[in-house]
Order: sequence, then C-alpha cells, then structure tokens
Amino acid sequence: MSAGNSKAESTTSYRAVWRLGRGRGGGSLGCAVIAHNAIEAGRPTLVADGDVNNPTLSRIFDPNGKNGIERPLDAELETSKTWLAASLATAISRQASIIIDMGGGDRVSEELANEVPLADFLKGNGFIPTFMYFTGPERDDFDHAYRIWSSSAFRDVDSILIMNEGLSRTHSKTKDPFEWVREDNRFREMRQSGVLPVKMPALTCMKYLEEGGLTVFDAIAGKPTSNGKPLNPLWKFMAEKWLQEFTAALKASGATKWLP
Repeated sequence: MSAGNSKAESTTSYRAVWRLGRGRGGGSLGCAVIAHNAIEAGRPTLVADGDVNNPTLSRIFDPNGKNGIERPLDAELETSKTWLAASLATAISRQASIIIDMGGGDRVSEELANEVPLADFLKGNGFIPTFMYFTGPERDDFDHAYRIWSSSAFRDVDSILIMNEGLSRTHSKTKDPFEWVREDNRFREMRQSGVLPVKMPALTCMKYLEEGGLTVFDAIAGKPTSNGKPLNPLWKFMAEKWLQEFTAALKASGATKWLP
C-alpha cells in the first residue's frame, strides 16, 4: 500500500494521529494545534498524552476533561502498551479521533513497533493512521526523523513532516532554514512516497507566554498571566498570527485531509 491510500481503503472516518520526532521538535505544540482546530470545528477528538516526562498536552487538554485521556503512570513498555490499548478503546467507545503523543525520542514508539505492527493495529481498531514527524533544521533532527520514517513499522501510511522554523538559530524572513533539507535526496524520497511537508512558523514570543504561565490558546483567549497581570497585547497578536499561519500551512499542503 502506498502512502495516502489508507483513507480510500478504510470504512471509518476516524483518525489516529501519532506524533514522532525528537522532544525539542515542537511536537506537543503541533499536536495541540491540530487537536484545537478539530475540537473548535466540532469534530469529536481525544488527546492522549503519553509523555510522562513533559506533559505539555495535558496542561492544555485536561486528562479528566471532555477531550482528555488519563495519562500513563510511567514510561515502561508494558505500561505504554496497556495505556495505548485503553486509550484506543476509549476513542472507539466515544466514536472519536485520537491524537497520540508518546513523547520525544520515540523510544517507546519504536519498542512498540518492534512488537506490534502499529499501522495494522490502528486500522484493525477502526482508525485511519497518520504518522506526523517533527523536525528542526539541524541535521541531527532530520536524520532522526528520516530514520524513523524509513523503518518498516512507520513508512507506508499517511505521513506528514512538520518542519519547525522555531528551532532555527536565526529567524530571518528572507532565508529558508530548511533549504538544505529540501535539496536532500532523503527528503525527495519521502516526498515521492507521499509524505506531505508542512512549515511550522517560529513563535518567537513563546518564552514570554511560558514565563506568564500561559499556553498559546490562553494568550489568544486573552487570559491574564499567572501573576494576574494582563498579557502584553503584542504577545497576544503574535500568538494569533502564528496560529493563523500554521493552520493555513496545514491547509495549503493538503495535510488536513489526513487529520481529525
């Protein structure tokens, strides 16, 4: 089966989006945007945060709330397997898509893949799988993403490559930090196999939001900082613009057809 054909072969409209890539690649933030957009559009979507070390998604989507999934107790393989099975069972019972974030580094994902054909497992449980890779412009970042993609466990399903400009050492509007990636034969191989590249713009005010104890969505909603002071309106404007640009990039690439 070639990438991009799974939807036509499936009888369900539910998606299981699996985040892959290094922990610093912006994966949790990207997953949060995808979940946010789906939920705002009224599409039933659950967020399964399996990252026990950095529960970013759980801070945005309450695990005990309407769109949440209870988090695993630890990062051991057996715990992760039972947590994943329970999370999928919950999504099936609620007739909802699910976004799965096992955390950066992909150790658990790769260990699971060695024991279970993940794509077959997801499709067998009634979901169309989407593997979503996150990379920065550093060579080690892309090397890691390509290595995971090229393994037999992850390759032949709908796949999206999120290229996070926020990890660039400079934020020049005139220079593409991923220019070398686009010229790399491995990138061409991924594109020829149907992987869709998507630019994630840099959110340069992120550190100010974090200092104020806010998420991007808190800033856009106009919430005060953790000390009760209003957020600087410039940071709010920048967060709004960033969300608009990233959402537009997802649509322009065609990636939204593979998302909840």
